[in-house]
Amino acid sequence: MRLSRPRVILRGLLLALGGGYMLWRARLSWLAAGELEGGAAALSARLALVFALVGALALVTSGAAFLATRPRRRAAPLGLGPPAPGP
Repeated sequence: MRLSRPRVILRGLLLALGGGYMLWRARLSWLAAGELEGGAAALSARLALVFALVGALALVTSGAAFLATRPRRRAAPLGLGPPAPGP
């Protein structure tokens, strides 16, 4: 399924926004883990790690979406006949 360029850009922007939000949540969870003790601190630290990984994955996917919007060179079609003359 082909998506139009504006839809791909919108998808990339939403992924970047979501990735930034998840990294912000990871930072808040990491800071909260320092104030807690025991099992609650371990849980908060693990959640911070998961939030950071999801945020990083969203940012990488956003970058891939933005790279997909680059104009590409047209490749020569694959032909089954004799080669075309020229350079």
